[in-house]
Amino acid sequence: MRVLAGTISLLMFLVLAAGCSQPLRTLMELSKEQDELQGTVTSQGVLFAELLRDVEKDALAMGTTRAGIVKRYGRPVLERGTVLLYRYPVAFFEGSKVYLELDAAGRLENIRVVGRK
Repeated sequence: MRVLAGTISLLMFLVLAAGCSQPLRTLMELSKEQDELQGTVTSQGVLFAELLRDVEKDALAMGTTRAGIVKRYGRPVLERGTVLLYRYPVAFFEGSKVYLELDAAGRLENIRVVGRK
């Protein structure tokens, strides 16, 4: 009788565990995606801090190509025509914004910083 009760308990556990495995997998995948997203946000923040530092030190040379800017500082948050907007990835309304204006050939001709602290 004890063996039968143990077997039934084991079967019930396996059925419950199998039923919960998909939601558990989903939660694990969500956690992994959140970790990747946090890593992306962190790296974009570091790149923006480097851009701000370079602008303050006049280390970003006029005439730098769009490709060179993107290679160094990552993709802009927004690109409208010949203007590239960079900001901290999660600071939508507060904080500094850097507008890089390009000429018709795609080379940097003006830098505008708004909200510098």
